[in-house]
Amino acid sequence: MSKIKSKDSKIEVEFRKAIWKAGFRYRKNPSNYFGKPDLVLKKYKAVIFIDSCFWHGCKKHCRLPATNKKYWNEKIERNK
Repeated sequence: MSKIKSKDSKIEVEFRKAIWKAGFRYRKNPSNYFGKPDLVLKKYKAVIFIDSCFWHGCKKHCRLPATNKKYWNEKIERNK
């Protein structure tokens, strides 16, 4: 589980670069919003959550931890 990043994942960095290039300005990982969103576009009153393949059980990218398999299988199924 130490390899699962809560901030600055590869997907998040690529997304941030793309929307910055498109001209959108944002705040990164602000703590004063409910749910701790990844990005906040204050001008548009919008928040963005970026979840990796792990949390949604992507068949191509998700590799479940070897320990506590029952817990993780149930957790990923709930997320789907």
